[in-house]
Amino acid sequence: MIIKRHSYMRGVETRRAVAFTEIMLKETYDSDEDHILNDFYVPVLSHSVRYDRLAGYFSSTALASSAKGMAQFLQNGGKMRLVTSVQITVEDQQAIEKGLATPEAVISRMMIRDLDLADCLKKDYVGALAWMLAKETLEIKVVVPLSNDGTFHTQALDYNSIYHQKIGILQDSDGNVVSFSGSINETGKAWNENVEEFKVFCSWKLGQNIYGSKDVKRFEKFWHGQSNRAQVFDLPTAIRERLIQCAPENEEEAVLGLSRKNLVPSLRPYQIKAVEKWMANGRRGILEMATGTGKTFTAISCIVQMRDKPGPRTRLVVIACPYVHLVTQWMRELERFGIKSRKAHGAASSWQTDIANYIIKLKGDIINELVVVTTHDTFSSKKFTDQISRCGVNSLVVADEVHKLGTDHRSEGLLSSYVSRLGLSATPERYFDDDGTRTIFKYFGGVVYKFGLDDAIHQGFLSHYMLFPHAIYLTDEEMEMYNSRSRQIAIEYAKENPDHELLKTLILKRSRIVRDAHAKIDKFKDILKSTDAIDHCLVYCSDQQIDTVASILYQRGITYHKFTYKEDQKMRDALLTEFARGDVSVLVAMKCLDEGVDVPSTKTAIILASSRNPAEFVQRRGRILRVDSKKSCAV
Repeated sequence: MIIKRHSYMRGVETRRAVAFTEIMLKETYDSDEDHILNDFYVPVLSHSVRYDRLAGYFSSTALASSAKGMAQFLQNGGKMRLVTSVQITVEDQQAIEKGLATPEAVISRMMIRDLDLADCLKKDYVGALAWMLAKETLEIKVVVPLSNDGTFHTQALDYNSIYHQKIGILQDSDGNVVSFSGSINETGKAWNENVEEFKVFCSWKLGQNIYGSKDVKRFEKFWHGQSNRAQVFDLPTAIRERLIQCAPENEEEAVLGLSRKNLVPSLRPYQIKAVEKWMANGRRGILEMATGTGKTFTAISCIVQMRDKPGPRTRLVVIACPYVHLVTQWMRELERFGIKSRKAHGAASSWQTDIANYIIKLKGDIINELVVVTTHDTFSSKKFTDQISRCGVNSLVVADEVHKLGTDHRSEGLLSSYVSRLGLSATPERYFDDDGTRTIFKYFGGVVYKFGLDDAIHQGFLSHYMLFPHAIYLTDEEMEMYNSRSRQIAIEYAKENPDHELLKTLILKRSRIVRDAHAKIDKFKDILKSTDAIDHCLVYCSDQQIDTVASILYQRGITYHKFTYKEDQKMRDALLTEFARGDVSVLVAMKCLDEGVDVPSTKTAIILASSRNPAEFVQRRGRILRVDSKKSCAV
């Protein structure tokens, strides 16, 4: 793109932001097919340090819709220039011609409506807009289209034929530029509801520079008032002063205000009841809620409720989840509520000093609250429990997939010092482990609220589904091996003092014969043949099957990708994005898709390998039961 990087960045003081080149961007976006807000606008805005916008309409509701992206934009030290317009009525035009009103007065009145300033002090997103104006990180100019006779263009005429420029130009800290142009205005309705389409040009992609440069020239033409068919005004002083009165005191408050706008999904009735039941039980208990019904959102709402209630403040919150990728997911969800958190997982050297320092600050009242998100393994480790035991403040533990904490080792993390206790699981009872189940129920206080699969489906919160079991038979060789293992198990089990470790090994080896049965592959091929089109499909298989499954999909021309422990979080996010929009038809996984992955567009799950533990099937079934407008039923 023909842009002088340094002149375009002049005067912009930024903090380091991730480059645009790390975002997977399409060349066109259509709201009929894409979630343009989440797929494009928020990710690009989050990585930007500069934003120039030319829009026919602008409303502060755009900041509410893109709150997460705009909050990060502010934290990046971002600067924005906006050119928007107002529609002059015939009455306004006549008043201006007769000298009864100035253009600035008319523009001010129209912008009070367009910017949604009727009660600005109650609107966090308007506060962020005001803070940007006060700190001169946002400049706004207003364009009014002109008729052929040089008078202001009024609503009575074809407004869009005069001013239909809708362009956005964003830049990251490395000087990469993304521009978009099309039908979309800068309003919450445009990004969230309207049918919109726009094209995207990236400065680092060959062949797109000329189009991006044209977008830059168009913007600069209007910004400098060089359009032949429009008159450009600076933001009226009255509007500027009124906005600045709404500005928060500092950037932190502006960002926090935007973060609060990320609480877009309001609590559903059953989630409200779950929070109430847990609070009424002395802030202890297990929420047994079907996979896909929003346990994370409900749990964070419990944390927020505790903050708002009178009494001793809970100052330490520890959230334990089974896998590393869920740590990242929890931290993202907490951020939507404006809750900052620290992570602790892996080698102690990577988190121990950091958490210790924060605990010192907490005990010394330097900070009011500490939220730590960790894995089950770290949560139950001695180095972690020792630090928490020394904290000595009112605390809460939130255990995601609480049933996994019932083992002898992991239950060591269930400290008596946690005053408040919240467990989450679709299947809180442990499979063939009564002792572990009793440990969990005794510590957390039992199940205080249950919202099962039938309730969720019948109330429309989860999708209906159809289950098709396919019978297969072991080969003669596999059957012989299975019987041989069974005899070994019987012999060992019959001994007066059986070797339990040997028994576990023999049972595991026997189960793998069934898990990896060769006929499953043949049946998988049959399923593919009998299906008209494979898309938005998850295939669960074993480590012995995964390469064969991938080869079959490849040979049939079906786009797929493996989803295993080898992919890092960045790759997983990219894969899920591609899967959601249909660029990848099938994700092939072993266990990594069992928990914490939410892709509502998933239509089908083919399970080649699974254990007898019902919790595993519940989790896998839950992947496909999210409600989505593009599916009527899951399979």
